[in-house]
Amino acid sequence: MRSHVFHILAQKGRTVITVRAGDTVLDVTTTLARHNIGGAPVVGPDEQLVGLISEKMIVHAPSQRGPDLAILTARNVMTRDMPTATPDGSIHDIACRMTYSRSRHIPVLEKGTLPGLISEGDIIKLRAENAEQEA
Repeated sequence: MRSHVFHILAQKGRTVITVRAGDTVLDVTTTLARHNIGGAPVVGPDEQLVGLISEKMIVHAPSQRGPDLAILTARNVMTRDMPTATPDGSIHDIACRMTYSRSRHIPVLEKGTLPGLISEGDIIKLRAENAEQEA
């Protein structure tokens, strides 16, 4: 069975936890912890995707930007250069992009909106379910 991004979105829903570019890194860590997630899309004032921030980026921030996380914002730590997906994108293609870009999260874009975020865990779960059904 060839799986697509919309299969994952149908299972997990289209609620996306986002943070704002001006949020402090400490606020971002609180959001990630509260929702038990490893990354979040960063949106600008117009709710458009401007980047992605993850636990990994936050862990690397002190070595790259100095030890004072209290003054850093999501804008300072996020990546702007991230792969994105569309709902009709192939899970295989998304998994390859994640591997090559070393990304654990990929925002899903549809007509300028952000209907979802795909994580490595989402792909592993879908593939495990597909393998179980085939067995």
